[in-house]
Amino acid sequence: MINILAGLMGALLGFSGALLGAWIKSSGEHRRWLRDQKLAGAAEMVGAGTSIYEYRSGGKYWLESFEPSELREWQSRLQQGRAVIHLLCTRETREHADSFARSCWRAKRGDGEHEDVTVAALRAFNVALRKEIGSE
Repeated sequence: MINILAGLMGALLGFSGALLGAWIKSSGEHRRWLRDQKLAGAAEMVGAGTSIYEYRSGGKYWLESFEPSELREWQSRLQQGRAVIHLLCTRETREHADSFARSCWRAKRGDGEHEDVTVAALRAFNVALRKEIGSE
């Protein structure tokens, strides 16, 4: 009887260890997936936002070289990246992302002061995102 009880206790402890190991591995994989999603969304948003900013603040000849479909594509990519940020990130990161997106759309040709505001918004977004994903 004692041998059976000892065997059951050993099996139970082994099974518990396996469950704990699986949970730890799953948790780590989820954190990595979440981090990758946040980075992909941010990269999409920053790339498209920067293109929109350059389009809106560019010179006459620069503006004439683009097709309207490119602006629609950038807008779509900006919104997709922003959606990821809004779904997965903290309030601080979301607010900085919104500030950067608004700043990109408000850009005007020859407005150096607005360029400083846009760069500051981008830097604040990057700092908040790095803090959130732990890569400071």
